[in-house]
Amino acid sequence: MLFRNSVILVAVGVFIMIINACTIVRWGRRRVMLISGLLLCGIVQLIIAAIYDAMPTNESVPKAVIGLSVVYIIGYNGMISSYAWASGGELPSQRLRSYTFGMAAAVGVFGTWLATFTAPYFINPASLNWGPRNGYIWAPSCFLTAVWVGFYLPEVKGRTLEEVDEMFAARLPARKFRKYQCIGMTRHDTSPSEKDEKEAVETIERVSVDQKGASKVAETIVNPL
Repeated sequence: MLFRNSVILVAVGVFIMIINACTIVRWGRRRVMLISGLLLCGIVQLIIAAIYDAMPTNESVPKAVIGLSVVYIIGYNGMISSYAWASGGELPSQRLRSYTFGMAAAVGVFGTWLATFTAPYFINPASLNWGPRNGYIWAPSCFLTAVWVGFYLPEVKGRTLEEVDEMFAARLPARKFRKYQCIGMTRHDTSPSEKDEKEAVETIERVSVDQKGASKVAETIVNPL
């Protein structure tokens, strides 16, 4: 029974990720998908915990938990996991992208380890024996994260890396990223290029040569001999 349920959940998760890979470029709005996925997962976990808490011995509860777990996998794999990794690669500045993404990945791995390490203590009958009631813990975390995404995670679908840098340089609130019209005045545009620097050096050299020539002419006029 447990093996069959695990196979069902894994198969649904893989299927949803394949669909998501085909649609993320065309319809993948990061903020909407992340907020929707977090709210969906939070609500599902809350329902699972409430059902099990109210009817722990009912024979229909395990079936309901499995069905709701499928919905949870759809929300997590289809809306949270994929778009979280995409945002982690798109939002950091080009200069600090590798460091920022590496730190984000490390924090994510640590969170996964923490959840995996502590879950048995909440679920096992020999410990706290919460069972599915541990949804009471994880549901609020989903809701809080959804609020954070709404306030602080910008929408960058269809934007180039230069446009993302420009919008961050303009200090836009996250909610205004989606409708902002970029004007191309990024930091890369304002910094002098190698060609400009070379032309500036040549201009300075020409001015210096002209000044020396003018000095010699003036000296010849004053002292003809």
